[in-house]
Amino acid sequence: MILEAVDISKKFPVEKGMFGPASARTVALDRVNFRLMEFTTLGIVGESGSGKTTLARVLLGLIPADSGTIRFNDAFISDFRKDVQIIFQNPYNSLDPKMRIKDALYEPLIIHSVCPRREMRGKASELLRIVGLDDAAMERYPSQFSGGQRQRICIARALACGPKLLVLDEPISSLDLTIQAKLLDLFVELKEKFRLTYIFISHNLSVIRHIADTVLVMKHGRVVEHAAAHDLFERPAAEYTRQLLEAAR
Repeated sequence: MILEAVDISKKFPVEKGMFGPASARTVALDRVNFRLMEFTTLGIVGESGSGKTTLARVLLGLIPADSGTIRFNDAFISDFRKDVQIIFQNPYNSLDPKMRIKDALYEPLIIHSVCPRREMRGKASELLRIVGLDDAAMERYPSQFSGGQRQRICIARALACGPKLLVLDEPISSLDLTIQAKLLDLFVELKEKFRLTYIFISHNLSVIRHIADTVLVMKHGRVVEHAAAHDLFERPAAEYTRQLLEAAR
């Protein structure tokens, strides 16, 4: 086991009027529990507002939970900032537009002391090759790339420090279908090559079916079903899961 979440809850204040005081709190997460086994992919699926992204942000420590416990197995996660990385939905916002690609890749190499400075260009070149880009990308800027290429660069940057766990928050949903398929294949390849563990968040059930080993179905901040992917898609236990599958056909 690489990660265990126990009774994670989170509420956000709801403003009353434009300048009024907070009069209520909306439930974003309600006693969420799951275990993530090493070298597997947990798919988290649900409609907009189900709590998927809030859960990811809590797991990453970007926002605090109101209650509950998150336990990382230190046999795998010994340096959280290095060992746990995230890839966001929008590749256009994930890269500094004023930073050349080589510098974007050098940054995590320097921060985490991955290699000597004299070896950084070779390491950056290797990372680009792994995600399907060539050396010509090194001197260019993000605006010179397509959305799919930018996301490949974001993947290379996330891999730079040798992570154990990748949190993928709707990483292909803003791209066209052809690019989505190619990136899904890349994620599968990288998982095997680097023995990665994934948390893959998506509203698209066909994507989750393709990549996930286990699936967490969320609705209004609660887990309504948690099962092996094959069992969930063949024999869904929750009515809400059945509704999602029916709607996706």
